Amino acid sequence: MGHRPAHRHRHLAGGGVGMTEDNTTNRDRAAEANEIARLAALDPLDYDRERQAAADRLGCRVSTLDEMVRGVRPAEDAATGRGVALAVVEPWPEPVETEALLSALSAAIRAHVILPMAMADAVALWCAHSWVYSRFQHTPRLSVTSPAKRCGKSTLLDILRALCCRPLKADSISASGVFRTVEALSPLTLLIDEADSFLGENEELRGILNSGFEASGQVIRVVEVKDEHQPICFATFAPVALAGIGELPGTLEDRALPIVLQRKAASETVTRLRSPGARGRLHDLARKLVRWAQDRGPHLNADPAIPEELGDREADVSVPLVSIADDAGPVWAARGRKALREVFGRRAKEEGTLEAGALLLADIKATFAATRTDRLASDDLCRALADMEDRPWPEWKNGKPMSAPQLARALKPFGPRPGTIRLAAGATAKGYYADAFKLAWERYLPPETAKADETVTANRHTDTTEENCGFAAENDPSHGKTCDGLKSGNPQQKQSCDGVTAQNPPHRGKGYPQSGNGVWEGTL
Repeated sequence: MGHRPAHRHRHLAGGGVGMTEDNTTNRDRAAEANEIARLAALDPLDYDRERQAAADRLGCRVSTLDEMVRGVRPAEDAATGRGVALAVVEPWPEPVETEALLSALSAAIRAHVILPMAMADAVALWCAHSWVYSRFQHTPRLSVTSPAKRCGKSTLLDILRALCCRPLKADSISASGVFRTVEALSPLTLLIDEADSFLGENEELRGILNSGFEASGQVIRVVEVKDEHQPICFATFAPVALAGIGELPGTLEDRALPIVLQRKAASETVTRLRSPGARGRLHDLARKLVRWAQDRGPHLNADPAIPEELGDREADVSVPLVSIADDAGPVWAARGRKALREVFGRRAKEEGTLEAGALLLADIKATFAATRTDRLASDDLCRALADMEDRPWPEWKNGKPMSAPQLARALKPFGPRPGTIRLAAGATAKGYYADAFKLAWERYLPPETAKADETVTANRHTDTTEENCGFAAENDPSHGKTCDGLKSGNPQQKQSCDGVTAQNPPHRGKGYPQSGNGVWEGTL
């Protein structure tokens, strides 16, 4: 086929000669079609290896060959795929009061899903923020999790689909699906169900969802444009709700408003979405949200006062929600802040607010406070850590307590180094002075733990008191008495309660090393 290119475009007339040339041309065209079909069937790597030689044989440019091969290849999902059409909601004909709207949203959510009031209020604020998120620097992820199935996650996502701005629900999505969809269809709200089934192992997808938390979030891909490869930016900034069983990956959870659902008890009742009028009422609320966003969106404060108890990342998550609560007046300003304190406080109590490295620093600070000394030998400090049964230190590696060398490696990234210290009666030993930790405590512990004149607590949302020494209060975190001892550790000593060694976070939860594998050793 390719060894007689001079004959390809020759059209000779007359008798037998013309018939011979026409037959040759027909044979060449059939061979070319077969060759292109063969090339189209190759995987991308094999095709890339053959394309130049094939173009030479066919007597055409490589770009022409690429175009012909693309035309032969079947389009992906051509038979079953369909375009994306986002809902268009007509605004409510009359002005909408923010306070009444938020109260109606919270009540509607609780009518269909079993949720504490604080979480329903937080979800109501998140729904409202989806209509005005472009006015803020951050758009929080909404984490909808449960310990088991049939707790209402899909129902809550269905409610969000009725209330949020231009919602798009997906039970699975690729990394490119996220950034191409956001770039093409913004503004929109992504609702991702069954996230536990595919998100954990997909680092690229997690990174893109993380980047969409900030208004500057984008990814860069090299795309072929008119036969040239060019770098193209794709926006990722958009509200995202993720539902799944168990915990989200840590980096996503850190950017999320945590909503934890529980299965409905036999004594509890909800209104099913299929009930007459249920979806119509939700649609009316969506129309009111459209009108509210048009009228009040331009007036929202981009820098509201955030509760001091919240950390920096929690503050970023909270800014749009607090701004909307403030727009509703003093009742919802207080109600919204209370909701955020409770939602983040619940996560702090159940999961612990400190990462393993910060937790180690906090426990060391607590040990210095409990022993009322400014220096500790490494062996004594390791023994104190090993006595904390609700911490990872007793089973730090291969089921054995943390040793002095392991402690030194774990502390190295934070600055403190072991050295020779002078103990009582003039004895010397390898150990640490408390002063060596001051800068690390200030940098890595929450404000309550960083200040020397305040109690050390792993739960920065809950005061430690005599009644709840070391345990988070369920309802009222403020009490007038101070704790005079520890619930765990050395109860014979009377000292101010540090709150860290007495806390009871999950021993093997998020942020903690797994027993016996030494994952966190030297990498805190």
